[in-house]
Amino acid sequence: MSEEKSCCCQKPEMLKGTPEKCSPETIKQCHGDQPTHPCVPEEKNAKEDKE
Repeated sequence: MSEEKSCCCQKPEMLKGTPEKCSPETIKQCHGDQPTHPCVPEEKNAKEDKE
């Protein structure tokens, strides 16, 4: 099984893994006060909200 790589990271120099693993602090440093992480596809954001 291969881990799905995300190609939509807007700040790859700040990335330490995958965009899905970014902490809220890192998201705020990169993108400011966003309601969701813009580097993560919408379906992954929705899935995380349900958990």
